[in-house]
Amino acid sequence: MKKGYCKVLIVEDEFIMRQGMKHMLEWEKEGFTIVGEASNGQEALELIEILRPDIIICDIVMPILNGVDFSKMVQKDYPDLQIIILSSYDNFEYVKSTLLNGAVDYILKPTLNPSQLLATLKKAVDRIPGLELVKNEEVYYNNLIERYLLGFDSKLDSNKFIDIFPYSSFRIFGINLKHACGRNKDDIKRIKTVTENFYLNNKSYKYLRIMINDEIFLNIINYKISKENEIEKNIEKYLEKNIINKENVLFIITPKFDNIYKVKEAYNEKFIPYLSHKFYHKNDILLNTEKLKTTEKLEKFDSSRYSSYIKNKEFNSAINMIDEYVNYAVNLKMDEYKLKNLVKNLLYNVLVTLENYKIETEELRQGYFKRIDNTSYSQDFIKEIDKIILELKDIISKRVSIEEEKIKEILEYINEHYNEPLELSDISRVFNFNYYYLSYYFNNHCKEGFSEYLNRIRVEKSCDLLFQNKFYVSEISNMVGYSDHSYFCRVFKKITGYTPSNYRRLKSRESEM
Repeated sequence: MKKGYCKVLIVEDEFIMRQGMKHMLEWEKEGFTIVGEASNGQEALELIEILRPDIIICDIVMPILNGVDFSKMVQKDYPDLQIIILSSYDNFEYVKSTLLNGAVDYILKPTLNPSQLLATLKKAVDRIPGLELVKNEEVYYNNLIERYLLGFDSKLDSNKFIDIFPYSSFRIFGINLKHACGRNKDDIKRIKTVTENFYLNNKSYKYLRIMINDEIFLNIINYKISKENEIEKNIEKYLEKNIINKENVLFIITPKFDNIYKVKEAYNEKFIPYLSHKFYHKNDILLNTEKLKTTEKLEKFDSSRYSSYIKNKEFNSAINMIDEYVNYAVNLKMDEYKLKNLVKNLLYNVLVTLENYKIETEELRQGYFKRIDNTSYSQDFIKEIDKIILELKDIISKRVSIEEEKIKEILEYINEHYNEPLELSDISRVFNFNYYYLSYYFNNHCKEGFSEYLNRIRVEKSCDLLFQNKFYVSEISNMVGYSDHSYFCRVFKKITGYTPSNYRRLKSRESEM
């Protein structure tokens, strides 16, 4: 006689359908367990040898290898394996084919419900020689709470837990194993063993352990109200003694709640938000979220003002904004991942603009980003940001001031050689200066393009010559750098509002008055 769970493999190409079936039944309560899932028949064939299921729930229409061909291959190689077919209304011809190949029964997907699924599963069990279903109560309770926490059930019946939770006080105690251990299976096993031994040493506590999404190790502790003052101390003392490597380890314990149905509120509000807070609790191994003060709402970074500073080359002001926001965000315990990414993006914006000053920024960027990512705790993060900011300010003070001096030289050169043929590209080559930055400078600092700037200088010089009344307009045109007399006249009128001749007469009358 074979005792144990009846192992079920789900083969369905639609993820939502697979998830729906997984949460449609209290599987372990009924004596079944889902050992795996596949999105097509080919994947399923590879899993059968590894998982050795007793029953396969299989869709008819799937990519790569459909349900009909899959059922034929299974019945040939695994004649004792029972298949239940999932079908739409318009696939009945396929269904007949699979039934002829030995499938137990079929279920119409549009009408699939828990009672129908369970009845069909039990029909399949009856065809498995010598299988006796064994039900696991602990797994059953685990599933009830997991479904409730993940939103598959809207309510949790407290009466179902009276036998396993006899006391009036509850707390959630747990850890994000992915944050603490990464993929190190030995470390994960050690943490689970440590928590298990804690309950063996404290038999007055009732508990239920749950794994959420293969990542969050959750313990629901039930205890007498008389144990309230000791529970946190007992846990912390035990962890300090038994967790050897504490570097990334931070257990969370929530405030007390008085009914199991309140577990969801405690989970969402006092447990989940703090799982990644090791960044802010370097020396702690246990964080009691009851003791944390409610913080003010985190304001978003003022990206508009920041962009304006960078656009106007006010780099120190932009960098100071980063410094101020980092301290503000750390104080309000902004999510570590979001904070680091924000700072890296802000630094990137500065570095990209500094390329206009012939600063090689790629190596700087890689170095800064690596230093930021390597900080494990908020104190180290703030120190690293302070160092980066000082380095950036030093680079800017040296290189940008040099470039600004070169800009002054360029403007002086234009004022001295305005009467010569001048092109922006020629000037940038003469001074070995970035053409695009020079163009940007004129547009943003002089509020006009290079051509407009040069025309204005030439017109100002021509006004002086016209006032002297010593030269013809055509001569003045050549003297200030225009080879085309008519073009000079158009430019002059556009800037002053007068033709050169009218301007001369106007100034002559003004001087006689």
